[in-house]
Amino acid sequence: MNRHRITLLLVLASSLILSLFYIPKYNEISGDKEIYRYVGLLMHKGGVPYRDAFDHKPPLIFFLNYAGVLLNGWAQWLIDTFLVLLATFLFFRLGRNHRLPYPWIPPLLFNLMLRDHLLCLGMGMTREYTAISMIFFFCILLGKQRFRYFFLGAISASIFFMQQDQVLQLLPFFLYIFLPGTDSSPIGRRLLRVFLGFASVALPLVLYFAWNHALAVSWQDAFLFNFGWYTQTLKESFGDHLIKLKTLMDWGNYEVAVLVTVTLGVSACLFPSSNRKLIMLALVAVPLSLVAEFLGGRDIIPNIYRPTFTHYVLPLSGSIPILLFCVFAFSREPVVSGYKAHGIFGFLVCLSLAYTAVQHGTHLKSKDLDEVASAPELPYLRRQRPADYQLYVFGSINSVYTSNELNVLAPSVWIYQHFWRLYHNWDPDLRQLRSIEQDVLRHRTTYILDLTSGGNWFANPRADAEWHGFLRDNYQPVLVNTTLRSTLWQRKETR
Repeated sequence: MNRHRITLLLVLASSLILSLFYIPKYNEISGDKEIYRYVGLLMHKGGVPYRDAFDHKPPLIFFLNYAGVLLNGWAQWLIDTFLVLLATFLFFRLGRNHRLPYPWIPPLLFNLMLRDHLLCLGMGMTREYTAISMIFFFCILLGKQRFRYFFLGAISASIFFMQQDQVLQLLPFFLYIFLPGTDSSPIGRRLLRVFLGFASVALPLVLYFAWNHALAVSWQDAFLFNFGWYTQTLKESFGDHLIKLKTLMDWGNYEVAVLVTVTLGVSACLFPSSNRKLIMLALVAVPLSLVAEFLGGRDIIPNIYRPTFTHYVLPLSGSIPILLFCVFAFSREPVVSGYKAHGIFGFLVCLSLAYTAVQHGTHLKSKDLDEVASAPELPYLRRQRPADYQLYVFGSINSVYTSNELNVLAPSVWIYQHFWRLYHNWDPDLRQLRSIEQDVLRHRTTYILDLTSGGNWFANPRADAEWHGFLRDNYQPVLVNTTLRSTLWQRKETR
């Protein structure tokens, strides 16, 4: 067995080990993933995203979680692990084809950044899949496959229908495709093949929602909504964004990898290289991969900068290894090229992240210890065995975990409610809030898990008075586990 095969097996083994840290037992609970998981459960029971449950994410993540319902979550883990292993293999092979002395360094960096437990929020976030797709896109971009442009279009559609803003990081590489001298085939033919690839993903999704009479609502919720509410910056300056990014880099040990790689990228643009255009475009893709941070300010707290939306920097796990690859493959400057330089810089970018991974792997925490999973309401509700529509979780998307564990559907489409907390002008006439109340009464919902008490959860005081007045009129607190907690409420006429 030659040296390259041994190093390939080692980097694939490293990828598998890093994925094993996130098997369902250890895959941490986070609100977005619980929403995706809920919609997957909804689809399993015959429901349709957007029509039967509101969310503003594009639809591919829901289909992935629909598959994840099988095997108690293991199906999604297997799919996720396979995709990362495939991306690792293709990235390694690309490095070997370009005669890198250490073709395993860029794919190893990709895996270490992607599985950084301080930032990734576990396995299953949309930006994880867009980073994986970015590696696929780049490997195919530099390949010679017969259907290369078709696959590039299909991957672009996969990213767009997984997380729209992340498609922006593809723009520099699309520019590269159509630069003079990159391909002798007519531009029109290339564009047609890209379009057909994009349509191969987009058309089945459009037909699915059209068939289920949900095309209009899916367009409204997954696309128009994001260009309205979610692009409104909330009292956050450009400097605030930069401070938050710096904080996140420090928090997740990304800082050394990003600083070293970007410095190498800038230097390689100034020194002799065999493909300066691609290095420059890969450098441009790095800030474009962070566009999500600059589209809003939902986590801003005046004069306080702390990690909250940590997954917003996860796309760097695709763009930074790609930039490092371009520098290693195309720079001709002795300070940057050569096996000694590659070894030194590879050590620098991977060391801190490798330590983070080892620390994580030796201190795995079962998600059963999470405060949501260990809350006394869950075992109480398990004993009651509520059916579909007999439990409604309000005020915490993390606590949608309770509905998922009990395998029950909510009585309302509004499982995602934090807009009432974020925006003073959200639902000004309280029509949506009252529709929730009507759905709860119509289904004669037995239990409501209310996480809005104990503070000013609602941005609009009128909404607070409306919701808590409704609870007091129709429900009463349940004494759970001999405590005085009153987050669980039961319909009065059932007691």
